Amino acid sequence: MNNDDAAEDIYAVIGTVVARLLKPGEYLTLHEITTALHAMSETESGQDVRHACRAAIQMLARQMH
Repeated sequence: MNNDDAAEDIYAVIGTVVARLLKPGEYLTLHEITTALHAMSETESGQDVRHACRAAIQMLARQMH
């Protein structure tokens, strides 16, 4: 997998999680997003999705600090 594919996968799992969590008139915290990504990384059967979730968590964690 090249860097472009990895970036696309990371953005895809973030988008999936945000779409599942987002409700009209509410907002999400990075903590809620990373918690949902962690849960997804534990429950998904596909290794690529699990890896993308972990990479997304790391990327978001770097941006929080």
